[in-house]
Amino acid sequence: MADVAGELLRAWADQPAIDHHCHPLRRWPFHLTAVELRGAFTEALDPQMAERHVVHTAAYHDALRRIAGELECAATEGAILAYRRAAEPGEYARRLMTRTGTGVMLVDSGFTTAESFTLPEQENAVGITQREIIRLETVAESLIENAGDPREWFGAVRTALRAAVGRGAVGVKTICAYRATLKLQPVDTDALGLAFSAIQLRAHRAEPPRLSGSALCHALLFEAALECRELDVPLQVHCGFGDPDEDLAETSPLGLRLLFTDPAYRGLRVALLHCYPYHREAGYLCSVFPDVYMDLSLTIPFAGLEGGRAMREALGLCPTSKLLYASDASRYPEVFLVAATAHREALADALGELVERGGHRPSS
Repeated sequence: MADVAGELLRAWADQPAIDHHCHPLRRWPFHLTAVELRGAFTEALDPQMAERHVVHTAAYHDALRRIAGELECAATEGAILAYRRAAEPGEYARRLMTRTGTGVMLVDSGFTTAESFTLPEQENAVGITQREIIRLETVAESLIENAGDPREWFGAVRTALRAAVGRGAVGVKTICAYRATLKLQPVDTDALGLAFSAIQLRAHRAEPPRLSGSALCHALLFEAALECRELDVPLQVHCGFGDPDEDLAETSPLGLRLLFTDPAYRGLRVALLHCYPYHREAGYLCSVFPDVYMDLSLTIPFAGLEGGRAMREALGLCPTSKLLYASDASRYPEVFLVAATAHREALADALGELVERGGHRPSS
């Protein structure tokens, strides 16, 4: 199996990947601390996790090994950070980003700070083509205050999505899983009206509106799905693995069944993001519905040995034509490097095992 996996890695060496879901890098130069580096390899929000516990995870040790291998230094935080501080920031970042083998980055524009690169800045900084993914909830929240009722709001959101795609955006992403359950249900009109009035009142009081609850989030998701189908762009849906703001028990992709069975959404392409620990459920959906795709993204670098197992389990049912690559990386080039190298190895190992067992021959 190792021989086949090695052959696959060599064959893929010159094949640029499309990172179909990632986030902006932080503008350099900046001083990166050990705690910040650790924080980039966990979904925990409590700083105690990065301060005390991340250093004891298999995933972080693997990340240090991969970064140090590229830099040719000792696999320790101290050695890596010292190398980073001594290097010219732009050259350092471009070196690591080039090593990812990425040809195009599809960037979620909803996860940014004042320190983040814009897409044109990022393309110039790293030399990789950038395309935008629109975050649905961010757009929708910005349009609530001036909408007279839910229908007017939905119309404004759909107009904004069309305009964004017209400017070059290539997809829409929803974080409904962070704001409500993914067990989609038809929305009661009265419940929607009450929820809309409440959030609009907050907006009128100059309080930042934050979409939450099934009435608002599900109604918005159904409208966005219709618009994505008409625009012929994919709808990316966060599923499973994420930070503790979400209730993991409510994030299985199985709850999205309405999007796959209702004739109104026929032809809508849905990309299930992250998926773990529901990657087997996602693989099942990919195996029975023609327009459903999936990735494992942060599962691969964050879940240690479980990442490789998840790759094998996903390929139990998911066609190889539907398993997408995504890093879901943000802020630091080190995270992009680790995600890319770990993903190629996990995929090569899984396909290598299938080839050795005579069950599959990867196409080019």
